[in-house]
Amino acid sequence: MEKWRGTVLLGAIGLGLGLASPGGATIFDDLEVGPRARGLGGCYAGLSGDATGIYYNPAGLVNVESLDIYASAFEPFNYGFHRVNLITIAYPTGTWGTIGLGYHDYRVDYERAVLMIERTFSLAHGIELMKDLSSALTFGYAVNVYNLDFPTPTVGDIDLGSESTIGIDVGFQARLRDRTTAGVFFENVNNPTLGDPVETELPQRISGGMAYRPYDGVITAVEVEKQIGQEVQFHGGIEFQVASPLVLRFGAQSEPNLFDVGAGLLLPKVNVDFTYTHHPVLDGTFHYGLGLRF
Repeated sequence: MEKWRGTVLLGAIGLGLGLASPGGATIFDDLEVGPRARGLGGCYAGLSGDATGIYYNPAGLVNVESLDIYASAFEPFNYGFHRVNLITIAYPTGTWGTIGLGYHDYRVDYERAVLMIERTFSLAHGIELMKDLSSALTFGYAVNVYNLDFPTPTVGDIDLGSESTIGIDVGFQARLRDRTTAGVFFENVNNPTLGDPVETELPQRISGGMAYRPYDGVITAVEVEKQIGQEVQFHGGIEFQVASPLVLRFGAQSEPNLFDVGAGLLLPKVNVDFTYTHHPVLDGTFHYGLGLRF
């Protein structure tokens, strides 16, 4: 019985890792922690402008106008044994730009026992490099502490322990005449690794995208993303305001082919976001988010 239970535990860990990554079992893979970004097909390098920008393009933190707190949660592919939790805070300091703090984790559990946790603690900073009447250029960076932990011993009470490493992200964002923004984001530029004696490289990727506002209340966005060792991904999305405070979002991406539909309630101090993502093989994913501004 104990041997069977151990096999199930290890299988759940492997399945959780495999489902979390479109290309296979990869630690700290891209899990789209922001419901709004996911609702736009993952297009956020050129549109980032809230606390979740820590994970999409920290240069967009400069667009945060007041204390911004955001929390979200979801269970990838509607499987109850694993989930993602997020909380981020961004605060504009004025002369010194905008500071962001973030924490998110991906965890796998079985019968109330937590088998694996991927934790990411982030400190980000966004500053304005230049600004005139019609354009602006911003820069941002994030320092991420990655911690991989296996709290529950395996068969034979083998403790797999935990390990940590540090990754660095950088990004730029440009604005032209309040209607067009563009951004580029480099994740894990220092090529961090985890593991001893066998090292595993954490994913490195570059994203570049643009967002255009043809009319008030309408945003269109496109983005190209490349992760080392993976196929190029193409993203596209649109957001439009139906009637205040309701907005609708539609998005899609390739490799894998995902389709998104979402909605948001944009109130003066609160925004509530919901997105549903359709996967071609697995069950759909429901993303939930809540933002507060002070």
